[in-house]
Amino acid sequence: MEMLAAWMGEHYFRTFLPSDGDSAPFDVVLNQRDRRVGITIGGLGVEGGQPAADSVEELLTSDVEVGSYALWVPPAAEIPADEPELSAFRVRIANGMRGLEVNERREVRLPAKLLLAKTDIDGQYVSVTGELSTHWTRISEGVDGAFHLDSRALHRLPEEGAELDILISRVRDRAALLNEGERTDVDVHDYWLVSRLPGDEPAGVTSVGAPTEFNPSDGASIRRLLREHIGRAAEQRQASECDFSVLLLVAAFGHMEDEMVTVALRGMNPASYSTVDLIALVTDGRVREILQPRSLPWA
Repeated sequence: MEMLAAWMGEHYFRTFLPSDGDSAPFDVVLNQRDRRVGITIGGLGVEGGQPAADSVEELLTSDVEVGSYALWVPPAAEIPADEPELSAFRVRIANGMRGLEVNERREVRLPAKLLLAKTDIDGQYVSVTGELSTHWTRISEGVDGAFHLDSRALHRLPEEGAELDILISRVRDRAALLNEGERTDVDVHDYWLVSRLPGDEPAGVTSVGAPTEFNPSDGASIRRLLREHIGRAAEQRQASECDFSVLLLVAAFGHMEDEMVTVALRGMNPASYSTVDLIALVTDGRVREILQPRSLPWA
C-alpha cells in the first residue's frame, strides 16, 4: 500500500494519506485532501505464500536497520527452512538490505548450481531447461558438440546485461572442458530482489512470494484471478461512495517485464471493469499502471 501511495503521489503530484476512519467496504482508503480513494487489494497467486515466510521475516526484521523492507521471492523459488541453508540465506538477504535508501531496489546474489552434460561430439547446440531456456542460442554460440543444460536452479536472471554475459560465459567455459558422456556442475548465482518501502510502516521485513507450484506465466490462471479481483472491486465501489477507485494487484513475477496482467486485461470486455478508475500492479519492487484512469477528480 505504501508503494501505491508513493507512486500515486509522484504520478499525480498530490499527497495521498491513509484514512483514519473506517475503510469498509474497501480494503484500504487513502485521502487526498477531502477526496476519498477506495482501494481493493488482490493477490495473483501470492495468497498461499511460502511455508518459511513468517520465520524468515522475523529473523530478517531483527537483522536490518529501522525501516520497512520487502523481499521479493522469484517464481518457483523457495525460502529455505532448514539449516545451514537458512542461516546462509539470512546473512545474504540482510546484507543486501543494509544501506538501502527509501524506494531503492537491489539484487542479492544467492549461490546456485546448474547441471551441464555433453551428449554428443557432433553439432554446436545446447538444449536448455529452466530459466535460461530463452537464451539457448547465445549459450550455443562457440560450443563444440551437443549439450544439455539444466538451469532450473535459477529462478531470476540479473537485470544487468553484463551480469548475464558472465553467467553465460561460465556455462560455455565449463562446456569446453567436457568429453562426451561427462557432466559437471556450473556454479552461478540466482538474483533475488530486495527493496526498501516508502515510510517506516509496517516496520521490518515483508516477503512477497507465491507457492512454488504457482505458474505466473499461466495466462488462463492470471485471467481467472484478474476477473475475480475486478468483480470484487466493482462490488466495493457500488457499496460505497468514493471519488476514485483503485484495484491494486500484488504478484510475484521475476521481473516486471514478465507480467501477464496487461495482456489479460486486453482480452476482457471493457464493460467489466468500467467502474474501476485505476488498476495498478506491484511486483519486482516496482509499480506499473495497468489501466489508465479516464479522468481524475483532482484534475
